Amino acid sequence: MRAVKLYRKLFAQYPTVLAGDLNSNAIWDSNHAADLNHSGLVKMLSELGLVSSYHFFHREAHGEEKQPTYYFQWKKQRPFHIDYCFIPKIWARRVQRVEVGSYTDWKDRSDHRPLLVEIADHQTARP
Repeated sequence: MRAVKLYRKLFAQYPTVLAGDLNSNAIWDSNHAADLNHSGLVKMLSELGLVSSYHFFHREAHGEEKQPTYYFQWKKQRPFHIDYCFIPKIWARRVQRVEVGSYTDWKDRSDHRPLLVEIADHQTARP
């Protein structure tokens, strides 16, 4: 939240991608003040014209993700979705694919899973 507030003018002025481990999910909203929780962050980014590529592509609500990006203490039984790639909403219809690496393929490398976002470099829109 602090970084988005700090760089708000840049986010508003230029096409911006915000990607990475945000340690955030709507399932923990009640643990934080409304202006500091995940839903508050999503709202702030939306006001700046950004959307989560994963949520847009898979048509899933924040907090209802079917594909985890992180396994707490490397345990398969402790999955969470905390890694994101927010993109300009005007790019969203050009997203061709969004994939999360599997638990099995990455279990020996990291507690996080890669988030792959493929965006067409032309104006082809997804139906």
